[in-house]
This record gives sequence, structure tokens and C-alpha cells, in this order.
Amino acid sequence: MPQSKAYDQAIGHLLAFRPDVVDSTGQAMAADPDDIMARALRAYLGLMSSERGDAMSAWRYIQPLSGRNDQEARHLAAIRAWVEGDWHAASRILDEQLAEHPADFMALAVGHQLDFFLGEAGNLRDRVGRSLIHLDPGHPARGYLKGMEAFGLEESGDYAAAEAAGLEALDLNSDDVWANHAVAHVMEMQGRVADGIAFLDARKPHWSGDNLLNIHTSWHRAIFALEGETPTEALALFDEVMGGPDALAAALPMVDGTSLLWRLHLDGVDVGGRWGAMADAWAEKDTSPWYVFNDLHALLALIGAERMEAARALVARQEDLIRTQGTTGTNPLAVASAGLAVARGLLAFGERDFAAAVTHLAPVRHQLSIFGGSHAQRDVFQRTLVVAAVRSGQSALARNLCNERLSLRPTSVWAGLRLTEVGA
Repeated sequence: MPQSKAYDQAIGHLLAFRPDVVDSTGQAMAADPDDIMARALRAYLGLMSSERGDAMSAWRYIQPLSGRNDQEARHLAAIRAWVEGDWHAASRILDEQLAEHPADFMALAVGHQLDFFLGEAGNLRDRVGRSLIHLDPGHPARGYLKGMEAFGLEESGDYAAAEAAGLEALDLNSDDVWANHAVAHVMEMQGRVADGIAFLDARKPHWSGDNLLNIHTSWHRAIFALEGETPTEALALFDEVMGGPDALAAALPMVDGTSLLWRLHLDGVDVGGRWGAMADAWAEKDTSPWYVFNDLHALLALIGAERMEAARALVARQEDLIRTQGTTGTNPLAVASAGLAVARGLLAFGERDFAAAVTHLAPVRHQLSIFGGSHAQRDVFQRTLVVAAVRSGQSALARNLCNERLSLRPTSVWAGLRLTEVGA
């Protein structure tokens, strides 16, 4: 069934990470109240916020509907599975849809984000690759798909191919903020701090405007500043971009701000009263377990603000989730596999029991992808383990962890400084 111009415009906004996607989706729904694809897109927008409240609200957009063809039926089934907590089933259904309709850009863009939430680097790369081979080289959306491919390649460790794909995407669409961020990821993973700073600063007019990734890209810039040993610059970026009311309204940007504050905290930087505002923002969110990656960042904020009773209550909710649901559902599986161990390790770190923090964190340090996020984002937990090893006097472990980092990022100032703390 042909889609409306309003729907096509909404998909264009989705691919370009433009906030207009919400309004344009609403316009598509208003233009044709029977447009199931437009209603599905509106539901997906709620689900991709990664927040339980938005996910439950997404249900109302599709609850009374049934698909009139296989494409619509698959999208409705994927949304239902996601709302019901089976994110992996939603991912498989979208894979099935793309096998039949490789140019279904809604399935591709949503599936790509779902792969990110699930930490499935292989499918983050391959889902896009499977569609790209069917796309005409001159198709106007090809650049955005190359940007998506770049991120999947980076998360899969193919840094040269990722950078090449990202730069190709930027040649085709200079405002492709996802491709821009993929190239920044490559430079972060390779420890190319000067290159990362130069790249982001030169392209700032293209990524710092009205788009859905400007806060996250600023976070990348702040991470480069930290690695370059300029914490005051990182704090200035927090205050300018990550500490305002807009950034404290949604979980995804709050993850960035929280992660940055915790890294500064690990480095012994006093962040003043910023922890209180961040903890307050997390306290406004639905506390029901939904996505443990977010919960772990809420825990960091509570510990940073020294609200230890609330921090213990958050960990207790994760423990109760496993007692009552086991590993049934995507989030319980992630909690049981690694999330709960990380939560317990962070709580022990906050209680200054650094040996216990190591006991909880070390066994799962290679399993963290189960709860999603990127390598760069999950590094906040890896850094916590390093600092806990240093502070608990486990020098051999600390040396091994730092040397691992230096083998991947030979110029890492942070790893070098931690080594000096254990006399290496």
C-alpha cells in the first residue's frame, strides 16, 4: 500500500535524527487515520526512548489494530513483543520483515536502534549490510545507511572500515549526525584524542544544532577532553549541554550526563552540586525495572549524590526482579547475566568497599554487552573496576587491566596514570 508524503517525510526525519520526526509522524497520522505504518512509527518512537512509561504509552497507538498485509502485521507484532518485554523477539520480527522488504527504512532504522539497546554488535552491522546490497547506489537514503553501517562496523571492531563508511556517509550527507558519531566512536576506541577533538570541533556546525544526537555528541567531545586531561573543559560541556532542563528530561541524555559526572568522580574531580540535580531527575523516572542500562546510570547518580538508601533500594529491585521473573524476558535476562553483578559492584564502590566492588565487577567485565549501550558507554563500568582494583590494593589486576587498555589505546593518558598509582 503506497505511503503518504507525510509518512515519507517522517521516515526522512527518522533517518536524519531530526526531532521533527514526532511532528511529521503526527501529521501522517492526521492525514490518514487508517495509516497503520504511521501509527507503528509513533509507537516505535516511544519504545526507542528506552523508558518504560513511554513504552507503555506506545501500546495505545496500535492496541486496537490488526495488519492488513504481512508488512503491517509484522510491525504490529514487533511492537507488541517489545512492549511485553521481549525485545529479542521484536528484533527477530524486524529481521524477518527486512528479509522480505529490505528497503523498509522504518524496520531498518528501528531495528538498528534495537540492536544497540540489546548490545548485539554483529546484527548492528549485519542488519544494515543485508539491506545495503539491495539498495540502488544512487538511492537518496544510501548515505544514511552507510552511517548506520559505520556504527555497526565500529562496534564490531572493524575500525578502518567503520571510519571509511562514516566518512563516505558524511560526504553524501554532511548533516548525518549518526555517521558523525560513528567516526567519533572509532577515534575514541583507538585512543586518537587529538584526532577526535579536531574532527568534532571542525564539524560542530553540522552536529550541534537541532537534532536528536547533539547532547550525545557533546558527551563524546567531553570524553575526549577527559582523556586529554582537561577536566574543566569536560565540566564546562556538562554545564553547557548536559545539565540543563532539556537534557534532564529524558533518560538517554541523562545517561550521558551521569556517565560524564561519574568519570570525573573516578578521577577525583569535585563536581559540586551537579550530582543532586541528576539524582533528582532520575528519581522522577518510573522505577520499575525495564532497561537495566538506564538503571545502572540512575544508580551512579544516587551514589554520586550520596543517597545510599535509595541506591540500595534500586539494587534490591533488581534482585527482586530475578527472584520473581528469573530470566524470562529481555531485561530480566540482562539483569541476571551481568546487570545485577554490576549494580552490586557499583553499590560496593559507593560504600567504599573496593575489594567487594572488584569481586562483583571482575567476573562479568567481558559480558557487559548483554545490557546494551556502546563500548564507549560501557567503559564507565570498566573504569570503575580499574579504580576499584587500584584502591583495594589489587595491583596485579590493576596492572593487567591498564595494560589491556594500553594495548588497544597505546596513547591512553588515563591508563598510564592509573599504572603510576600502583607503582608500575
